[in-house]
Parts: sequence; structure tokens; C-alpha cells
Amino acid sequence: MGIQDGNLKRTRPSAFLHRAGAAHLRAFVNGHNSTPEAAAKVMFPDDGVTDLILRGATAPATTTTSGWAQQLAGVAIIDLIQSITSLSAGAEIIDRALKLNMDGIAEARVPGRVLNAAAAGAWVAEGQAVPVRALSFSNAAILRPGRLSVISTYTSEMAASSNIEAVVKQTLGEATGLVLDAKMFSAYAASAQAPAGLFAGQAPITPTAGGGSAAMDGDLKQLFAALAAVGGGKTAVVVCAVPQAVTLKATVGPKWDYDIIASTALAAGTVAVVEIASFVSGFGSTVEFSTTKVSAVHLEADTPADIVSGGTAAVPVKSLFQTDAIGLRSTLWAAWGLRAAGHAQWIQGATW
Repeated sequence: MGIQDGNLKRTRPSAFLHRAGAAHLRAFVNGHNSTPEAAAKVMFPDDGVTDLILRGATAPATTTTSGWAQQLAGVAIIDLIQSITSLSAGAEIIDRALKLNMDGIAEARVPGRVLNAAAAGAWVAEGQAVPVRALSFSNAAILRPGRLSVISTYTSEMAASSNIEAVVKQTLGEATGLVLDAKMFSAYAASAQAPAGLFAGQAPITPTAGGGSAAMDGDLKQLFAALAAVGGGKTAVVVCAVPQAVTLKATVGPKWDYDIIASTALAAGTVAVVEIASFVSGFGSTVEFSTTKVSAVHLEADTPADIVSGGTAAVPVKSLFQTDAIGLRSTLWAAWGLRAAGHAQWIQGATW
């Protein structure tokens, strides 16, 4: 094994996704005669993994590609999620829970959890028949991958600089984390475009009035009682808006053993508990990149709209051509769900 091979094996797999995005931007700046693959070879010599990712959406792996390079490319998306756990509560939940490969799969039904001990198994005497439990699909998580797309803009000067890999890493991670949290911790129903939010079909619990520690204790007891009533609570985490996360972490004692995760996507006063063992997610193994500067973009992360709709112009709008900027769009396929009903409980308007 050469020195370069050893260095590549020690590189985080997600770094090769960031390099692929940077190579797309650099190729665009270099002109029509340049390709992302050619730009990557100049920017990252002796890096066969980035080239494999750049070809991943359109070409199969070859017998001349080293096995470890294929393995790194295949786990790059999962590592991308792991690398943004400090930015995204949704990414942290995905990282802790069951993850499936959704390559070439339009729909996957993951059997529901066994929550009744009588249905889980039995003690059997010698020579007696062992009970057979049928897989339960009545409570199954149905994963239908949706397209998670992010557009970030960069100046031509930035795309041509030596810092572009670091900038792509930060901006891509921040944008992906925000998109994950905004959809995951919502009550939106599933659609053809995206999976349902974890709170879909689950009415929020009424918050305890009065404020202070008494209200906080009351809310936590309500949340965990609701989770326990449907067989959950053993592997739960608390996900809440930043003000409530700070209050909880400053208040709970050393014997508190449920992790507290803050999310900037949650409105102040929102507190939730999610059962990690019931959560499942699935991802495709390729990321698609595309670049352009011949367009106008609506600079809106939460509710992007058409540039002009019904005679009304979206605000704010930026012309990439006029500002000599480049738009980089990244797209991956993702889905998630719960394998047991009611294993995400939430409160809005907490008074503490």
C-alpha cells in the first residue's frame, strides 16, 4: 500500500463528496473544455475516490477500481450525515438509528417493532415446538425515497480559490442539516416529494402552565408517559428548541440519562421525545451535482417560490450572471419513518 493510499483511507468518506462539489465548481470556472473529473485530478492528485463519486451517478464501478475506494464512495453519504450531527438534530437521530441502503428501491417496508412480550417469543420445553411469530407490517415504516436538493451560491473568485473544498464542506453541511430538521421535526404529511414529519398524525400534548421548573417537570412527565403508553421510552432522546435545550441542560441533575439535542429548526417552546430504536432511515449511495450561472434564484431556504407567480415576484432574487456567481445544486435521495405508532411525542408552547 502506498503513502497516498494510506492517507486516503484515513480521510473521512464525506470529504470526497465535498471534493466532488468543489470539482464541479472549479470545472465551471475553468470553462467548457474542463470536466469535473479533470478538475478533480488537478485539485486532488492520486485521489481515486472523488473520481468514483463523480462517475457514480452515470457509470458503474470498474474492476480496476480498488475495493477500499469503492467502499469509501459507498458510505460517503452516510458519513456526510454523521459529519453534520453538530449542526442538525435530525442528522444525529439518523446517525444513532437503523440505516438502510435504498439504491434502486422505490419503496421499502420495514417491519414494525415487537412491543408485546407475548408476541416476541417463549420459553420452550425440550422437544416442544417453538412458537413462530409472523412479521408485523401493520405498524411498518414505509420508506419511499424523496429528492433532497440544496442550492448554494459561490462567487467565481471563491470557486477558483484553494479554499473551495472547505467552503463547500461548511455550506453543504449547514444547508443539508437545516433541510433535514425542518422536514423531520414537523407535522407535515407524507407526499410524493418528501417523507412525513415525525409528528404527522400526532396531536401535540398540552403544555403545563405556570412556567419554571414545575412546568418543565410536568411537560417531561407528560411526554415520557405518552411514549411509555405505546411501548417506548427505553431509547428515547429529547429534541427541543434551543432555549428549552439550554434550560434543560442547566437544570437536570447528573442522574438524568436521556440525551438532550437542540434544533434550530424548532420554534421556541417546542419539546419532543423520539424513540431511537423505532426510527429508520434510508439513503441512495450517490449525490448528483450540477452548476449554472445563467439563472436567477430565489434566496429562500424555507419556502422557495417561482421567480414570478401570478404576477407577483419572489423576494429576494439574485441574478447569478449579473453578480458573477455560480449556483451549485446537490441532490441526494432519502427517506425515514417510525416502526411504531406514537414513538415521537411533542409539546408546543412550553412555558419554561
